[in-house]
Amino acid sequence: MSEQTSAIPMQPPAARVSETQRLLTRDHTRFMTLCAGLLIVAPLLVMWAASQGAMSLSLEALWQSITGTDNTDANLQMKVMWEIRLPRVLMSLITGAGLAISGAVMQGICRNPLADPGLIGVSSGAALFAAVVMVFGGAMGLPAVLQPLLLPIAAFTGALVVSMLVFRLARTTSGINTLLLILAGVAINALVGTLMGLLAYVADDGTLRLITFWSMGSYAGANWQQVGLVALGVGLPATLMWRYKTELTLMLSGEQEAKYLGVPVQKVKSYSLFAVALLTACCVCFTGIVGFVGLVTPHICRMVVGPDLRKLLPLSALTGAFLVGSADTLARTLIIPSELPVGIVTSCLGVPFFLYLLLRERKGQYHV
Repeated sequence: MSEQTSAIPMQPPAARVSETQRLLTRDHTRFMTLCAGLLIVAPLLVMWAASQGAMSLSLEALWQSITGTDNTDANLQMKVMWEIRLPRVLMSLITGAGLAISGAVMQGICRNPLADPGLIGVSSGAALFAAVVMVFGGAMGLPAVLQPLLLPIAAFTGALVVSMLVFRLARTTSGINTLLLILAGVAINALVGTLMGLLAYVADDGTLRLITFWSMGSYAGANWQQVGLVALGVGLPATLMWRYKTELTLMLSGEQEAKYLGVPVQKVKSYSLFAVALLTACCVCFTGIVGFVGLVTPHICRMVVGPDLRKLLPLSALTGAFLVGSADTLARTLIIPSELPVGIVTSCLGVPFFLYLLLRERKGQYHV
């Protein structure tokens, strides 16, 4: 037995440390290369997406408009670019980044690869309150100036109200219980789905069509005011999530283990869940529900950089922005002059990849 044991080559401690450092350096280099590449591609994506659509835009005409050349066609193209295309493209990039960050944090808190922001009722709550406004908004008698603001305010309020209800049901004397959070989210989402069915039953054909299209997501009608509000609503919660990136990473090994390492688990969990709810509410209130972004994007990034949220969060943000920006461009160019709801495109991109992950999980090749 001793001869067999002595025959096993043992690596000296210094060699093991050197190998670990080499692997960490390789992972860090890969992470920095991917982030740099996506940041370089981002301006090209914006230019390409802004030039695509029912009306083709030429760089020559845009340059003539910028330099002040008296050209009616060039001025029209510049107006389309500045007032319609750019706000829409930027809105898709910002919301894509926000939804991906929310998904990464939710999967980390729940330690569940199937978790996404919709689990806590944000999306369903926004859809329910938006549907209420679409069905009964005409009977409220609000001034015309407030009508455009009613739908996003209602969706934002609904997202927060329903998510707070889920948090309340999941709270125990020791804090928010992750298992109860998942169960409460499933139950409340089912209840909201029932109420949505009731609203669809009493709605007329035109309103029912509006509800359906809002639930599929669209960036049509985005303007600079909305872009500013969404950027602020995404930036503040994302900053809070980044503040707790180390604590959230330590919680991946288990809440009890994180407590032993000095992590205030309940504080981090409560603040992070509230940030997820606020960020997702800001993303969906103007655009509707864009599915699969918060579920699939963190998986893609986790396969490359691992579960460490210090790397996963920025890479998820860049990847989510790229994914939704590309999906929205496809949505408005595939069937010109009409356009598809962006949620259909993201689902078509996300479902095959998600099935691929399930097949890999069955073979034991992928673990979260």
